[in-house]
Amino acid sequence: MPHKTIKASIIGITGYTGLEQLRLLLAHPTVEIVHLTSRQHESTRIGEVYPHLAHLDLNITNTNHNAVAKDSDVVFLALPHKTAQDVVADLHGKVKVIDLSADYRLDDAATYERYYQEHKHPELLKEVVYGLPEITGAEAIAGASTVANPGCFALLGQMLLHPFKGLIEAADIFAVTGSSGAGKMPIEGTHHPIRNHNIKSYNINAHRHIPEIIRAGDITETQLNFVPTSGPFTRGIFANAFLRLKGDIEPLDLAEQAYEDAPFVRLQESVALANVVGSNFVDLSFTKGVDGTIIAQGALDNLVKGASGCAIQNMNLMFELDETEGLFNLGTVYP
Repeated sequence: MPHKTIKASIIGITGYTGLEQLRLLLAHPTVEIVHLTSRQHESTRIGEVYPHLAHLDLNITNTNHNAVAKDSDVVFLALPHKTAQDVVADLHGKVKVIDLSADYRLDDAATYERYYQEHKHPELLKEVVYGLPEITGAEAIAGASTVANPGCFALLGQMLLHPFKGLIEAADIFAVTGSSGAGKMPIEGTHHPIRNHNIKSYNINAHRHIPEIIRAGDITETQLNFVPTSGPFTRGIFANAFLRLKGDIEPLDLAEQAYEDAPFVRLQESVALANVVGSNFVDLSFTKGVDGTIIAQGALDNLVKGASGCAIQNMNLMFELDETEGLFNLGTVYP
């Protein structure tokens, strides 16, 4: 039996994640786009702002978010970090919400304040469900009114640690991300002429995704070294993790158990960005080093699986659709 059409809207359409959300929603067989909003635009055809979308008969408006919610079954918030707090609080319980910002990813107000700022609505932190289907679980997401999408670094880091939860003595993660992860506003450190021939690390052991990563491994901040690094490419994250575990463990056995029901996780002998960019897949590999250290590698598209694709997974679960609907045949851009 065909499913009812899902009326979907995006608040904050003009950023990279908003645009990627639109691309994926347009390809979804049961979705109808209702509102695309931006504070900087009113009744502007989306093709005037982004010519690659000139074929679409869709307007960007500055419609009030409560009006957007009234017309929609689900609202995707693609707003900057720290600006979605009030919108989520206003819409929670009125319409299904999927928040792609960091504002509700942490369930502890003190931790949120340490990495971001004081939270205006701490009472909601434990009500909003963390939307990483492979770890949170389909049942929790299906019953959620509001879902907080994971961070891109955080999602990949968690996927690398999750099979070994409770067994990790220490973890070192070195992860390289493309320039789209920095957003569309150019600054010197992310400007293409500088980044194109460069690689540099930043926020070492101080990145805001650390609280999400350690949760999946059941470790503390002192057990993790996290080295986020900017790379000379546009899309994707490639990560190496070196894990010291308690006991002699065969890593692939635990990974197969952890992800046996995860349709978007592919366990590979080797991992490469070119195999995942444009898709919702996350490729992982696990090998044992000569000293027993587990060498884990992973790759994903930061705008798809690391953001908007994961949001579609969450939407599918919230509306009792197959988790893969509109995503599984989303091919990798290869070469």
